[in-house]
Amino acid sequence: MRKIFITSIDGQTVTLTGDSHAHLAYAMRSRVGDKVVLCCDKIDYDCEIIRITKNETVLSVGDYTPVTTEPELDVTLYPAILKGDKMEFVVQKCTELGVNAIIPFTSANCECRPTAVRVDRLKKIAEEASKQCGRGIIPNIGEVIDFPALLNELSSYDLIVFPYENAKETDLKSFLRSASKVKKVAIIVGSEGGFREDEAIKIEEMGATAVSLGSRIMRAETASVAVLSALMYEMGEWRIKQ
Repeated sequence: MRKIFITSIDGQTVTLTGDSHAHLAYAMRSRVGDKVVLCCDKIDYDCEIIRITKNETVLSVGDYTPVTTEPELDVTLYPAILKGDKMEFVVQKCTELGVNAIIPFTSANCECRPTAVRVDRLKKIAEEASKQCGRGIIPNIGEVIDFPALLNELSSYDLIVFPYENAKETDLKSFLRSASKVKKVAIIVGSEGGFREDEAIKIEEMGATAVSLGSRIMRAETASVAVLSALMYEMGEWRIKQ
């Protein structure tokens, strides 16, 4: 069934305009009587199209069901900006894995410019991925920030996961299994060129522990997906919910 994310539902009918209307009326060629799920703040509403005009689609609101697919863990991914479609890959797959927000950042060894990151495009990819995998929200896709701004944001997290190719003392598995009472997590993943040593030191000074992902060097986009997957698994987010 078609799913549309909206910001509010107030009353027995909902009127869609703009992109949501165009998606239903033109891209999906919906008709009066078609069933649609409207998702608002982690609740799915069963709706039916009752009118379609040139500029709007009107739906009647029926039963609702709380969405149970959202993880208890609040995870923000900070990926250094990447070239080409690699950022799109990161956003799509990490949305499927349950990330709450993705905020790209720049560092010394990034191989592309911030202007190359099409945030509007990334937001659409996150929305489509959320629909596909049954999310109750669309992850927040932030504007590109610089390295000092990244450091300033880290104090608000219970846990900072910092995979670093030069980490020698702690591996990801041991680090995650030693964590407890964690609700809000940041994951920081470097660019294709990795981090300079002084950048890594500054991240550790903010409370992060550099962790190893093993003997193989992963691509930056692979590392984002791998670390988020490991985090969700170790924190119990892949269990069957009763």
